[in-house]
Amino acid sequence: MPGEAQKLRSIPNEVPGFLRPLGFAEHFFHLYAQVYPVHFCLCAEIEGAVGAEALRSALNQVRERHPLLRVRIVDDAEFGTAFHESGRPIELEMIAVGRDADWRPMAERELQRPMGVGASALLRVTALCAPDVTAIVLTFYHAIADGMSAVWILHDMMRALAGERLEALRSFAPIEEKILGLSHRPTDAEEPDRITPILPRAQSAALMPAGLRTNIETAEFSKEETGCLVERCRANDTTMHNLICAVAARHVSTLGQEMVRITSPFDLRKIASIENGACGVFIGAGSAEVPTKETTSIWHAARRVGDSLTNTRSPEAATDFLTRMSAEFPPTARREKFLTFVSAGPQSQLVVSNLGVLPIAQQYGPYVVKAVWGPAMLTNLPEDRQTIGVSTFGGRLRIVHQSYVPIRGLTAMIRNSLLTTCG
Repeated sequence: MPGEAQKLRSIPNEVPGFLRPLGFAEHFFHLYAQVYPVHFCLCAEIEGAVGAEALRSALNQVRERHPLLRVRIVDDAEFGTAFHESGRPIELEMIAVGRDADWRPMAERELQRPMGVGASALLRVTALCAPDVTAIVLTFYHAIADGMSAVWILHDMMRALAGERLEALRSFAPIEEKILGLSHRPTDAEEPDRITPILPRAQSAALMPAGLRTNIETAEFSKEETGCLVERCRANDTTMHNLICAVAARHVSTLGQEMVRITSPFDLRKIASIENGACGVFIGAGSAEVPTKETTSIWHAARRVGDSLTNTRSPEAATDFLTRMSAEFPPTARREKFLTFVSAGPQSQLVVSNLGVLPIAQQYGPYVVKAVWGPAMLTNLPEDRQTIGVSTFGGRLRIVHQSYVPIRGLTAMIRNSLLTTCG
């Protein structure tokens, strides 16, 4: 439909406040959020008190630095889905608590709170203020940020709190254009069925499915334990991520189940030559299947996971993935497309999102970051899918587990099994 394609190309000159159409990854997560809650949290524990005025000032600087923190998403009935300028500030809530600044109940609350795109900001911040520690929960709409973006936002917030002046970043193209280039976008001749008739305006954010609640558990490792795990992984020709996937799969498997399917997001920044510090959606997703009845060692299972994930993370595989997905989810796609896409593929029992060793400091002026946790998020059904967020900060490995129907004690079981490998 050449006429529809022309509308998408001419929209910047016709709609006030228009910035650009959503890229495929941004649009995918926007459609996702209309069906299932998919916003996510990153949590930080900071020594001492952080004042409301100082935090608000820091967040204002962070907002001015990152273009995607100054947008709203418009589902236009004629032109498709696009970013538009927004004057909304980052939402901030300060909560005074006693000695206990436990961020986990707050993250559970945040994951249950709908995140609309029409009337609320796409990043909200909650600070639990105790005399000796401030726990800060950053909650992101997934269409504007991935897990590493959240880490860089935390980094910039801490820099601003320490008195630095943040330099504003320029806007950037979506990930598929950074890697494929504009010339690789499907044309009407190449994909005649991709430009579809525009459906009525999509609904706003989804609500938690009836009767389901978030559940968060955590596990933390000492520096010595973390160092031992790193050395053992190196000695066995694998990585911490692969080992965690293999161990978690064995604990997630149910009676009679022969295979556990794992989904694992991966970072596309290096392939796309995106500099550190940018906020956006720069991820792909790989998968691996772990046999649960295999009698070989956990190290063999970890290497098998690594082989599967490596195949999906090559530049060639990433290019193929982006080409296919950008055709599947143009700005004119609607929630029905997402539902069809999700239901057509095999469902994973386990999601492991590992941010790796966080490339940020522990001290910012007078402020010391004691711990960083996340990402904490939920995905689509089945209800018993287990989601694990992993990060290493200050030399310590940390795991966050969440699910609608959790395997109780999963993080403790994973921790014990990992430490067994150091025995």
